[in-house]
Order: sequence, then C-alpha cells, then structure tokens
Amino acid sequence: MRALAHIHTFNDAAVIEQALEALRRQTRPPDAIVIVDNASTDGTLDKNFSETVTIFRNRNNLGPSGAVQIGLAHALKHGFDWTWVLDADSVPEPDALEKLLAFFEHLPITQQERVCFLASYPLTAAGEVKQQPVSLERPALEFIPLASARDFTQCDCTLWSGTLFRMGAVARIGLPSADYVIDVGEIEYGYRARQLGFTSYVVHNSVIRHDIGRNPGAVTRVYRFGPISLKFFETSPFRIYYSVRNMIYFWLYQYKPRRMTPALRAIGRSLFVAARFIVRPVSRRRHLIACIRGIRDGLTGNIAARY
Repeated sequence: MRALAHIHTFNDAAVIEQALEALRRQTRPPDAIVIVDNASTDGTLDKNFSETVTIFRNRNNLGPSGAVQIGLAHALKHGFDWTWVLDADSVPEPDALEKLLAFFEHLPITQQERVCFLASYPLTAAGEVKQQPVSLERPALEFIPLASARDFTQCDCTLWSGTLFRMGAVARIGLPSADYVIDVGEIEYGYRARQLGFTSYVVHNSVIRHDIGRNPGAVTRVYRFGPISLKFFETSPFRIYYSVRNMIYFWLYQYKPRRMTPALRAIGRSLFVAARFIVRPVSRRRHLIACIRGIRDGLTGNIAARY
C-alpha cells in the first residue's frame, strides 16, 4: 500500500525541518511527501527539498482545511492508498506510521472497508493529551476520554494532524470543505463520514506530539480580579471569527435533520465569548469585531465569507 505524507505550513521556517526529519525517521517511511504552503512570508520553503517532495504554494492562506483538501486531492489523483496529515509543528514517534498501518491490517476485512481514518495518540510537548476525539452519535459534540485500558478509541473526528486517511473512504466521502478554513473542518468531515457508515479510530500505541517548537494557536488564560477568577480563550481574531462562524453554521445548516438545541448552544457559547471580549474593549477590540462578524455570518449561512 502506498502512503503519502502531507504537511501543511504557514510561516513555519523554524519548525518545517523537524517535521521532515520525523518523516525520514519513520520505521515505515511514507512513499512520498507533499507540502501545502499557505502563503508563508518567512522563507518556509527557502530550502532544497528531495525529489520525493511535491510542493503547492498557495497565493492566500487557505487554512488547514483548504490545505488538507489540496493534499487529499493530490493523493487521489496519484493513486495513493493512504494520506497522513501533519502540521509542521507536529512530531510523530518513529514507529507511528508503522503502528497505524499494523492496526489496520489486524482489523477484520469487513471493518477495514468501513474505516475513514486512523489517528495517532495526540500529546503536547509536556506529555498531556492535546485534544480528546469526538463522537457525533447524538446531536452534540461528545468528547471521548482517551485514558482507558483499551488499545484504541473509536470516534468520528479528531485533529487533522496525526490522522491517516484511507483514500478509498475519501473517494466516497469527498474532499474536506475549504470554506471551513480553520476549526470545525474536522468535525464537518467526520460528520459526512459517519453519515455514509464509516468509522475511525485513535490508535493508542501510535504517538504524535503537537506544538513542538511553536506556541499553540489557542490557549486558556486565567485572570484574577480579587476573589473573582475568569478564564479567557486567547487566540487571534482570525481564528475567533472562523471558530464562532463555523460552529454556528455546522449546527444550523450542515447537521441534518436540524436540531435547535445544539444550534442554540453554539449561539449561546458564541455570545459568551463576545461578552468576554466586551469586558476588555480596548485590548480586544479586533477580537470582539471578529466574534460579532462570525456570529452574523454563521446565522446567515455565509460560509463562503472570508475574514
């Protein structure tokens, strides 16, 4: 079976080499590598790459979802059986790909045909779980704890990075939506896969570490005002806009049949995020505007809008 490794980048000159080195160290190396660059301006691609590396240079930042769409389309066009998606700041253990494929080989044939993706166990540089996988069995995002005695966790979606997509499933599901840009794109794709009867797994003995050599794109900070403690979600206005808009749009327009409870829950969370920026109107003015725009575009179904 032929496996393609996909790395998407945006101003990753400081970390791109470590991702490539992690691929070179794999006990089962990928058969080829594709780098999809989202209009980097820091010289991310100013190096000599081997002939096994194909590079796509986007004129604009399409976000992870748009980049993954390009990588999977390339894999389909060139007949790869698998595509392993990585962020430039993610470093898989040397046996990560080998263990993902070994897990698949040990599944019964009937289960193999239903696999959408296999994902590595996601850890941070500090050894903590980066993010729990999600089940969409019910009309809600149910996070599934990874701390269990089992060798795997069955799920519907997880982070793009560290995920090995089976191209036979992708051919049936279709490509990810580039309109989601960043955040919720994995959820939207996992939802489509579930609707077609596919399932996915996090394989516990295949490990990947995230945010290596770079600060995470979103962090939670606690601010104390005397006896009162408030948690604030700290990220860029760019990400605030898409995370708010995409979640509202998913529940209002993507999920069928439409369920108002999760839609109202998404709207309520978005308003709560906006309220947190209102209490800091000077330092977080751009964040507040991005949040309000995201709420508006999500409610009106304007998924094609760009920040």
